[in-house]
Amino acid sequence: MMKLITLFLVFTSLFAFSQLDNKEIAKHKIAPNTAWHADILGNLYIAEKDLLTKYDTSNVKQYSQSIKSKGRINSILSINTMRIVLFSEQQQTFTLMDNTLSEANKTYDLSELGFVYVPLMAVSSQPNKFWIYDQANAKLVLLDLSRTNQQQEIDNVRGILNSTEIQWMKEDNNTLYLFDSNHKLYSFDLYGSLIDVQDFPDTEFLEIHNGQIFLVKDFGVFRYRKEDKSLESLKINFSGIIGFQWTNNTFFVQSKGELLKYRINL
Repeated sequence: MMKLITLFLVFTSLFAFSQLDNKEIAKHKIAPNTAWHADILGNLYIAEKDLLTKYDTSNVKQYSQSIKSKGRINSILSINTMRIVLFSEQQQTFTLMDNTLSEANKTYDLSELGFVYVPLMAVSSQPNKFWIYDQANAKLVLLDLSRTNQQQEIDNVRGILNSTEIQWMKEDNNTLYLFDSNHKLYSFDLYGSLIDVQDFPDTEFLEIHNGQIFLVKDFGVFRYRKEDKSLESLKINFSGIIGFQWTNNTFFVQSKGELLKYRINL
């Protein structure tokens, strides 16, 4: 009898430990094609139409700035809490902004830097460096803004990956990750060497934060457990997820008409 009670208590404690406590703490109405990004502290930047807006961690609006001259913004990247990047695929430009949404530097024209067509870029942990994917030349470049004539390149990316389309790119913990249309995640070291390939079938979106992999599939958000290659549900389930981002214990999920902010304790 005592053994049964002990087993029950162990099972109960393990079950309780595995539970995830999540809570919706904010909501924004946004159009489906809106660019948004949260920095490492959880400050939120939204570029909708011709306006860039910053919200603090308490969801209070801090700054707004017209960005009409920048064209349509496709992505917002944070270098740190003091500086962000606005990337326009339409105009093939990117602009550095400070934490008050003032332009911190000139707008860079990617064609003038030798690129043909860039759909994706990512911030590097190395100062003044950015990963640029030139789709027209199937080339991945680590661009150094302080020395634009000195670049590290990975040529024939599609050939190396046997991939038709790269959909997502991010550097995390000194590793560059690429996620393609075949639902494969490729890992590169900072020298451009391929170090790992992982398969995530039926995954719609993928995010990596501090080495942890989060993904969207089957109308839910999951954390990938490397130790046993299983998926742990974050208990965020609804249809129409078109984007998400994890920042520390804050999770942002975009649906077709809104951006939801969750606090999750893993």
